Amino acid sequence: MDKNNILQHIEDFTADQLFGFIKQGITTLDELKQTGNLDSSKRKAIVALQTSIDEDDDAAWEIARYGNESKLSDYITNFPAGKHVLEAKQKIDTLVQQRANAQAEKQKILNNIQGNPNFYAPSKILEYLQSGTFTESDLINSGIPQSAIDSLGNIQTPELTIGLTPSSIPPDYTEVYFWGGTGSGKTCALGAILQVAEQKGYLNIATGPGYLYANQLKNIFSDDGVANDFLPAPSPLDTTQYLPFTVKKPNEKNSRSVSLIELSGEIFKCFFLKNSGHGLPTRDHENTFNSLNSFLSSTNRKIHFFFIDYDRENKPDGSGLKQSDYLAAASTYFKNNQVFGKTTDAIFVVLTKSDLLTDEQGNNIPVAKRVEYAKKHLNEKNYSAFINTLKDNCKKYSINGGKLTVEPFSLGKVYFQQICDFDGSSAGTIVEILMERIAPSKKSLLDIFNK
Repeated sequence: MDKNNILQHIEDFTADQLFGFIKQGITTLDELKQTGNLDSSKRKAIVALQTSIDEDDDAAWEIARYGNESKLSDYITNFPAGKHVLEAKQKIDTLVQQRANAQAEKQKILNNIQGNPNFYAPSKILEYLQSGTFTESDLINSGIPQSAIDSLGNIQTPELTIGLTPSSIPPDYTEVYFWGGTGSGKTCALGAILQVAEQKGYLNIATGPGYLYANQLKNIFSDDGVANDFLPAPSPLDTTQYLPFTVKKPNEKNSRSVSLIELSGEIFKCFFLKNSGHGLPTRDHENTFNSLNSFLSSTNRKIHFFFIDYDRENKPDGSGLKQSDYLAAASTYFKNNQVFGKTTDAIFVVLTKSDLLTDEQGNNIPVAKRVEYAKKHLNEKNYSAFINTLKDNCKKYSINGGKLTVEPFSLGKVYFQQICDFDGSSAGTIVEILMERIAPSKKSLLDIFNK
């Protein structure tokens, strides 16, 4: 029934029928009255019906206004000419937009996780799960294993007990230095190396101040194919750890003695301050710096590993300095103080988190090409001054055959910055480097410490 036909034949319709047309939104009471053909009895009946329906309209709206799209749509269907139809439509539009925004945000978060499983901390992932931002199934579809999801609420950060820094290191044994800025991954790498050395049956840790720390480190990881290992908190900033141990293959007669020195990340800040003519901030920094210089001045053979975090952006810290600035300061200090000389057997640059290396299209780099891309990354990310200094020293002192060696390193798969599915392949490479570079000897560090 169209409006014109209704307005031309008002007298042919009952009050109920006319009100039905009003309710359907075909016409209005004012339009009916303007024809002059609406008698008072019908008008009063329509007004009475309108009053009743208004009460029903308001009651229905009170329920619908706080509901979902379905409730709001039901209101519009039941009251197409209702007083609140416009507001109901606006609320539906708002809900549709909110749902679209939530879906876009969800997809953005999942894309971040898929691109880098360490993009968010466990607490944030739990928050998203609890709020319904996404589900466990969404995480699994984004490449997160169930074991990592199950570990989210049960993270047990390993406790590491730091030993005292010795005043000197025993003579006649190879010193292996682990250098790296704060958060470079050298502590985790050390734990991985000790774990793999033990798995191979090579490892024997010497007693002394570093004994507890070394054992705690090696027990962080288990190469069981399950994401249930937890990464330790950052090491204390001003501590240098000395870990004496031996490595020996089961069929060998003599062992290789390793005096491993894990240097505080703060040592790079010390280099920068020394180069700029500033004093060191604390007595602990002074002690750490002096101990290092004492160690480096020994006549022991030395191997140096420099750890650089691939995933750490080269941006200014709270002091306005970048990771590349600290490394460049270190290279200046090394050059001015002739740190690398005839006692240095090898220098390696280790790029941690190399499993995150990607090409120009964002594709993950296969293991076989990681060395190539690791070198490219180091040259392109403002580390060239540091790298070139190391290269120059390798040539000058015939270290590594005159060439700098770059080693990509990965712990395996790390999820949400703390949960690890350990893969010992990279650590195994470092273990074999130690086996190759350090000669077996009848004399052993264990003869000194394990008395």
